[in-house]
Amino acid sequence: MTTSARRLLALAALAALGGAATAQAVAATGGAQGHATAKQSAKKRAKAKARAVKLSGGVAWVPASAFATSRPPLTGTTGGNGGANGGTGSTGTGAPGGTGATPTTTTPTTTTDPPPQQQALGATVDERSGYTMLLSRTTLTAGSVVVQLINKGEDPHNLRIVRTSPSGGAPADLPEAAPQQQSSKSLTLSSGTYYLYCTLTTPVSHEAAGMHATLRVDP
Repeated sequence: MTTSARRLLALAALAALGGAATAQAVAATGGAQGHATAKQSAKKRAKAKARAVKLSGGVAWVPASAFATSRPPLTGTTGGNGGANGGTGSTGTGAPGGTGATPTTTTPTTTTDPPPQQQALGATVDERSGYTMLLSRTTLTAGSVVVQLINKGEDPHNLRIVRTSPSGGAPADLPEAAPQQQSSKSLTLSSGTYYLYCTLTTPVSHEAAGMHATLRVDP
C-alpha cells in the first residue's frame, strides 16, 4: 500500500469518528433541551393550579379553586325570595280589588193596587118543569155589576130588578131572551135588598108561577 492510500484511509477513519461524536453531541444536546422543556411545562401546570398570595411572613401558594368568582346559591335562597315576592304581589293585587268595588243604588218602585174585578150576576130561568129563577149568587157589594139573563126554557123570558129595601128608585130591565139565548146589562147597584122577576104573563104570569128571586147588596 502506498503512502497516499494510507493517508486516505486515515482521513476516512477520522471523518467517521468525527461524525459519531457529532451525532452523540447533537443527541445529548437535544435530550437536555427536551428535559428542560418538560420541567418548564410541569412548572406552568403547577402554577395554573396554584396562585401566589403575599402574606406578612412571605409568599404562599393557594389552590386556584379558592379564588372562584361565582358560587352556587344557598339551598332555598331563591325559593325564599320567590315566596316573599309572591306574598307582596298577592297583597298588591288584593288592594285594587277592594278599591274597585262600585256601589249600587236601589231605585224605589211604586206599586199600584190592581183595579177591582167587576162583579157579575147570573139569573137562569126555565119553565119546562115549573117556572123557576136561579141566581148565581145571592149577595153582592154595592157598585158596578154585570147582570146576565140565561134562558134555559122553551119560551121567551125577561128580567126586571126592583129595590125593595129601602124602597125607591127606578127599576132596571134586561132585554127579553129567546129560548136557549142570553141577554146582559151593566148596572150600578147601591146597598139594599132587590127583587128580581119575569114580567111576562103568557100563558100565565111567570112571576106568580114562581119565576122570581131576592138579592142582597152590601155597602
